[in-house]
Amino acid sequence: MFWNEEWRKVVWSDEKKFNLDGPDGFPYYWHDLHKEEEIFSFRTQGDGSVMIWASFGWGGKSSICFINGRMNSKGYHDVLKNHLVNIGPNI
Repeated sequence: MFWNEEWRKVVWSDEKKFNLDGPDGFPYYWHDLHKEEEIFSFRTQGDGSVMIWASFGWGGKSSICFINGRMNSKGYHDVLKNHLVNIGPNI
């Protein structure tokens, strides 16, 4: 098997969630030990988030998919069906 040809069959995908009200939280942080610690508040109820998903491979790239709210297996299947199909035939 020569990976020169096999790489043509590989597709990478990734997703990233963006919180609309700041980060999920960071319980630890680096600080100067000679200065007083800062107090950070953590959110208990989020003000929403947006997730983006995309993929690319030898045959091209998918369109960027914007996902609102939570995703379950059916939603993920729909994303693959509607967006991965753009580059799938070129594999």
